[in-house]
Amino acid sequence: METLKPELAEFQNLKDLKQMLASEGPCLSVFMQLSSAPNNQSVKANALQWRELIRALEGSTKQLGAKGRELLDSIADWDAVSPNSEPKGKSVAVFRSPDLFHIGWVEEPVPSRAIVGPHFYIRPLLPELTRDKTFYILALSQKDVRLLRCTRQTSEEVDFPASTVANFEAFMNSVKPDHVSERGAATGPASGSNKGVTTGTTAVRENRDNKDEYLANFFRQIDRGVNECLKGKTDPVVPVGVEYEIALYRSVNKYQHLAPESVEGAPNSLKSGEMHSRAIDAMLRCYEHKIDEALAEYDHKVGGGASNRLKDVVTAAHEGRVLTLLVSDSLETTGKFDESTYTVTGRETGTREDEDLVNDAVVQTILHAGQVYVASNGKMPNGAPLAAIYRF
Repeated sequence: METLKPELAEFQNLKDLKQMLASEGPCLSVFMQLSSAPNNQSVKANALQWRELIRALEGSTKQLGAKGRELLDSIADWDAVSPNSEPKGKSVAVFRSPDLFHIGWVEEPVPSRAIVGPHFYIRPLLPELTRDKTFYILALSQKDVRLLRCTRQTSEEVDFPASTVANFEAFMNSVKPDHVSERGAATGPASGSNKGVTTGTTAVRENRDNKDEYLANFFRQIDRGVNECLKGKTDPVVPVGVEYEIALYRSVNKYQHLAPESVEGAPNSLKSGEMHSRAIDAMLRCYEHKIDEALAEYDHKVGGGASNRLKDVVTAAHEGRVLTLLVSDSLETTGKFDESTYTVTGRETGTREDEDLVNDAVVQTILHAGQVYVASNGKMPNGAPLAAIYRF
């Protein structure tokens, strides 16, 4: 077996897994939650926990003979697989097969686990990789509109193009609005005894209508700036602002990936970190919307174009027929898929081909360019561990 050095892999989305998932087995997958103890203590704790995880693999790898022993030996030493860089997550994942040796960070804590199987076990990665890891915040304020590039841990401001005016008053002083409100133009002086006199109510309405139109023009050029900054990107943008300004911005927006959820509140009044935290919550709500939409499509197609029967879904995934796969966030079903006969055994067989069939369906769906969503058990159709919408 060729000697491979560990390669640090950065997984941003499901597509980044395709090359790894195409690797031929046997595949060793090890997830370990990192110790939060102080420096020296954490090093010792991590090494001890890693040793226990490797020991748990010994029985399974024995079935693989010399090949299994060699694979296990290559990851047995924690110092050899521990990334030299500063931790970029709370857990680490190691993937080893005869032709691949990848190490990656997992942002959130995941249960420590070691698995041998015909495919890599990737379900702990799904909560991160099925959601947008990068997004933008558009802080709408008449005093200072800002665009921030965010991850779940970081936030940094992005400069608008030089032509974009981020202050409403400066915009009014330097840029002539495209046009005034038609409603404002249509209003005029009162008739009868008050002919020639503009009433107070009419004047207030004209001022309000004109202000809304001027603000809409201001937001239009902000939108042009956003589109220029994010040209070619598909990252979602979460608008933050008072309700009527968000609604007004949505009415002029042309960026195709403006998030359907928003954060209401004046950006300048939100405490440090609060805007970022609430934007993350908005992104989570967007993800739940996608799940609900997929479930609604599933309900519409179930019986012909969709199914939650384990054997049917796993077989369809191997055939490349799964367009959208919904999987439980915790339920598993151990069994075996026989690639020579395309049959599924939905129970443990006691052989090295045993694996979590939900994970198998996920792997095949990704390899065939399908979409995967992770849903809570309570949302899964009839409590099934997986459900699929078919391409055909």
